[in-house]
Amino acid sequence: MAWNEPGKGKDPWGGGNRNNSGGNGGGPPDLDQIWKRFRERFSGKRGGGGSGGGGSNGGGGIGGGVFVALVPVVLVIWLATGLYVVQPGEKGVVLRLGAYTHTADAGWHWHLPYPISTVSKVDTHQVRRTSNRAVMLTKDENIVDVEVSVQYRIADAMSYLFQLQDPENTVQQVLRSAVREIVGTSDMNQVIQEGVQVNQLDNKALAHVDLKENSGQPKKKNGLKNMDKKLASQIKQKQNEYPQITDRSRAKLPDNVRRIMQYTLNKYNAGIHILAVNVQYAQPPEQVQGAFQEAIKAREEEERAKNIARAYARDIVARAQGDKAQIIAQARAYKQRKINRAEGQAARFSDLLAQYQKAPQVTRERLYLETMGDVLSASHLILNDGSSNSMSYLPLDKILGKSTGSKKSANTGESGSSGSANASPPLPSQSGDNGSGNGSSTSGNSGSNVDNLRSRSRNS
Repeated sequence: MAWNEPGKGKDPWGGGNRNNSGGNGGGPPDLDQIWKRFRERFSGKRGGGGSGGGGSNGGGGIGGGVFVALVPVVLVIWLATGLYVVQPGEKGVVLRLGAYTHTADAGWHWHLPYPISTVSKVDTHQVRRTSNRAVMLTKDENIVDVEVSVQYRIADAMSYLFQLQDPENTVQQVLRSAVREIVGTSDMNQVIQEGVQVNQLDNKALAHVDLKENSGQPKKKNGLKNMDKKLASQIKQKQNEYPQITDRSRAKLPDNVRRIMQYTLNKYNAGIHILAVNVQYAQPPEQVQGAFQEAIKAREEEERAKNIARAYARDIVARAQGDKAQIIAQARAYKQRKINRAEGQAARFSDLLAQYQKAPQVTRERLYLETMGDVLSASHLILNDGSSNSMSYLPLDKILGKSTGSKKSANTGESGSSGSANASPPLPSQSGDNGSGNGSSTSGNSGSNVDNLRSRSRNS
């Protein structure tokens, strides 16, 4: 299409009459004039193009001044968009041209406005939660249904945003992996029953690598052996860094899962801190759950019976120990009493020996009289002179009763009078007495009897 069709006198710049527009007849428009008019319109100057053109240039000058005045306002508003507030408990990750610059704490901050700088706010105080439930195979080839939930918090906002593509999904996958590792290396009873303490079997050691060279052979440089040394040291270092599971009981299951999860997330540099792991559900499949519950009840009954037996055994042992202590105390007291009595008798014998050496006859007589006095004082004497022809009444039942009581008191007493009575010599018989005919001992009275004993002792 031509710029100016013949006979119409119009051009693309809207000039209805090309003569009035200052054009060059039927030729193309002058670009220099167009640029000049554009500059005059935005600079406020009048052009040299007639009255109509001058009026239009005056209006353009007013619009150009407003534009110039609005530019600083727009610039200030654009710079003000760089202000931002980080709430308490949040962290602001600032990026400049897509690169990390710094992390802002709570408060007012400013960065270069968009699109030069941007800020991403992350709540680091919020406790996040995810869970996983799956059917897993145990070490003893049983199936258990386990549901575990984890609570975590963001520790490093920058790592949380840029080290992981999908942090929430990563946490869930790490949780699933840790639970499967613990359940897969534990027995069914360890996973399901609470309070069961089963020690972990010793892990198999790594393949033995002989790092010592034979001293009898010359040393040779072996690059493969050196590489084996480095590899073995790296493997041992990694094995020492990985969490060692020593207790696989149900009570330690959450802590074991938490340790493995934290180790894995730290390796990823995820900036996530695991707060707690809770085992929500851990039961066998529904098809065998009834039988398993019966087995649990039987095991609980067994444990209850064992506890009762242990309590009874502790009670019996305590009583036996008390009786033992009492018997030992009584035996020690009896021993001490016997020792004291023996020491007293030995001291008395020593004193008597000294007196006997000074006066043997007097000492023998005194000992004999004291012994007979002790014997006769505990006995009932009935004297019958035999001169009377009257019949005497002897109350044997009362005499025997009193004799039995005196013997019992003598046996239980500590004076030892019964032993002296049994070992005492018999009364010497008097010459010329008439008691042998009627079976009774005769004497005038107890005083004459003692005198006879004394004279008998002197004669002997």
